[in-house]
Amino acid sequence: MGGITGATSGKFVLMAATLLFHGRVDNARTTIAIVPGAPQSAIATTLADRIAHRDRIKIGIRAEYLYAPIAAIEPDPATGADVRIGQDVLDANPIEIDFPHRELRLLLAGEASRVERGMMAIPVTHQADGSMTVPLMVGSAPPMAAILDLAHATDVIAPTGAGVVALGHTVLKNVVVTPGATPSVGLAAFRDMRVVFDLGHDRIWVAT
Repeated sequence: MGGITGATSGKFVLMAATLLFHGRVDNARTTIAIVPGAPQSAIATTLADRIAHRDRIKIGIRAEYLYAPIAAIEPDPATGADVRIGQDVLDANPIEIDFPHRELRLLLAGEASRVERGMMAIPVTHQADGSMTVPLMVGSAPPMAAILDLAHATDVIAPTGAGVVALGHTVLKNVVVTPGATPSVGLAAFRDMRVVFDLGHDRIWVAT
């Protein structure tokens, strides 16, 4: 956890497809992991024993709080963390992630729309099997639906790797395209960007 400077700093450490940071649970300092690729959030067994009200857990990120129903209790919800925040919580609580500066913050109601002004929207489509797809274009190849694979710290997998890479109208910088039959976009594709994951509204917003 080196490089995290405090419970309210918003600084995180990126480990594979996990963002680790110091936050608070019921006002007690706790290590929290945001795992955008995990469908379900969870808390550690040892932490659950100390929480008075498990139906709505109070989670502090920087100076803001969210109240989330986290039903899953696991011995090790994420490596080095007592809380795992997954897609179920992210759907209801947009998170702004500044990857170059390793900073994150929770966006409250109304604040998200203000932050998203001037950003480019990447549409996200929820599929019947639970997966999510984004529109991917690589070079002169026809647009394709790529799986949004936030569970892996990969860049882009596509049948062709030559040319400019874009998600919708947003051009990705410094991405590595690996040849593959099934197109996908991993968390590492956003590593040089400031983004807002607003999955509950089927959007990823990217600062231009």
